[in-house]
Amino acid sequence: MILLVEDEAISRYAFAQVLRLHGHEVIEAADGVKALTLLDEYAFDLIISDLAMPRLDGFALVTRIREKSLNLPIVLLSGYPAQYAAAAVDGSTEFLSKPIDPSALIATVQRLLPQPVSEANGKIPATLMPSL
Repeated sequence: MILLVEDEAISRYAFAQVLRLHGHEVIEAADGVKALTLLDEYAFDLIISDLAMPRLDGFALVTRIREKSLNLPIVLLSGYPAQYAAAAVDGSTEFLSKPIDPSALIATVQRLLPQPVSEANGKIPATLMPSL
């Protein structure tokens, strides 16, 4: 299951649709604060997050995720090329530059998700998750 964090509603919808069309289960959050709440409730296999967001940006979100000792792959998205170098937070963090090429997004997700890890994280598995 993928947690998609994007403050721009149109972009969030488009990314979610691409992922769902390729068979991925996606839960959406409009900002990092909502994402942290969802991370406490559900088991995710991957996080895709914008960098520039209100309330809690992508960098702060990655820091909070690592503080929770969640070893999840993270893909950061940004329309600002200068953030590319800074986005290499650690070895499990990828970066995609906006505008996002849907095929690059899917290729990145497929590379990072060889098999689901949700069940091992002790949270509600995707198959038991209610529709949001």
